Amino acid sequence: MRNKSDVWMDRIWALSAVRGKPGLERMRRLLEWLNHPEEELKVIHIAGTNGKGSIAQMLASVLRAGGYHVGVYTSPHVMTHHERFQLDGDLISDEDFCKYAEMAFTYEDRLVAEGLGHPAEFEILTAMAFLYFRDKMPDFVILETGIGGRIDMTNTVRRPLIGIIAQIGFDHRGTLGDTLPEIAGEKAGIIKHGVPVVSESPEEEVKAVLRKRADEEDALFLDASLVPYEILSCKGRMRFRILPGEGAEQLGLRPNEYELGLLGEHQVRNAVTVLTALRNLEDRGCLKFSEETAKNGLREARNMGRFEVMRENPDVILDAGHNPQGIAAAMKTLHGMYGASLSEKRVLIVFGCFKDKDYSLMLDELARGLRDAGCDRVIATEPPSPRALEAATLAALLCEEGIPAEACPDLQLAYRRAMEAEADIKLFLGSIYLIGDIRTLLSKERMQDHV
Repeated sequence: MRNKSDVWMDRIWALSAVRGKPGLERMRRLLEWLNHPEEELKVIHIAGTNGKGSIAQMLASVLRAGGYHVGVYTSPHVMTHHERFQLDGDLISDEDFCKYAEMAFTYEDRLVAEGLGHPAEFEILTAMAFLYFRDKMPDFVILETGIGGRIDMTNTVRRPLIGIIAQIGFDHRGTLGDTLPEIAGEKAGIIKHGVPVVSESPEEEVKAVLRKRADEEDALFLDASLVPYEILSCKGRMRFRILPGEGAEQLGLRPNEYELGLLGEHQVRNAVTVLTALRNLEDRGCLKFSEETAKNGLREARNMGRFEVMRENPDVILDAGHNPQGIAAAMKTLHGMYGASLSEKRVLIVFGCFKDKDYSLMLDELARGLRDAGCDRVIATEPPSPRALEAATLAALLCEEGIPAEACPDLQLAYRRAMEAEADIKLFLGSIYLIGDIRTLLSKERMQDHV
């Protein structure tokens, strides 16, 4: 049965066909008529290619562990559009979703009459987030960009408490650029005058772009990639230790051990980025947190569909690796989690992606990781979108790489084949839309098992 919010989402999605020109002019005008709800929020602003969502959830978890009320605006969603609006870990209610959607649509005709065009989907959703959090007034709002940074709708926030730029990689090339420095330049657009910014990317060419922008804005540049750490365990939970060193000392991080509720070495780097941001906020008197609070928050943090173990024996894992860096991280996490025993296990991958992504590079990373794992079988499928790359094309490309693959365009059929197959590890990998549908199927099965 459809909720009332589904009707509003139909109207919001329809905007993709009639939206006006890109840029922030229309969004700024809309927020002006809505009495600038974004200016009443204490915002932590996050951009980057990979890790934004995990950083947002880790930050929220630590802040909640410290007794703060926290709002999170994130995208895209995995299972339901309500996930994009979270308050203290709870999703927005259907009633509130409809209320703020109606408020955000109030000035649609007026925008068109002024020649600014119809608001885009992300403009409406972002305006809804600002209105929702203004009324709920959490202590902090963690705001994740959609695409890029410079002309992202969240970049209408003029004075965040701090900016965070997660790992930068290749994604949305047609929109953001074809090189890492070009993409970094777009992400650097969130850097505001006098507002500290934390950078996670280790590449010197990326850091040069971000540092230059920070210098131009007289913003303190905090390089989390210089913090030394040691992985203590990859099995069950990630455990790591921050090591003594100049990089850690400069950022005020002390040697200590932490445990993560998220799997993968890339999540350790995200956690270091989170700790760097929190330390700076504490040093500036924006908040208080203890090492115990940080440990508790990081241990309890979760992010749906990010190397998420849904079942054990056989292990069923979901990972929304939707670009080359995401696939590489998933393969590295797979190897780190199982170690030498991976070669003794039967591994089945169900993979699907979009044709407008760098799928050739994604397949290179996937094939490399699967050869090392001695993967038995890949089922190539298609996410539920007209942007999906044909399963037959995926299967053929994998077979050329020496990876046994079969095409199964129907996602539900691919799911059934995978769940019925004899394998020790069943990894569903690729588009967030694919992962969302698989997670829905798993949830339905779980509910039926309990009836």
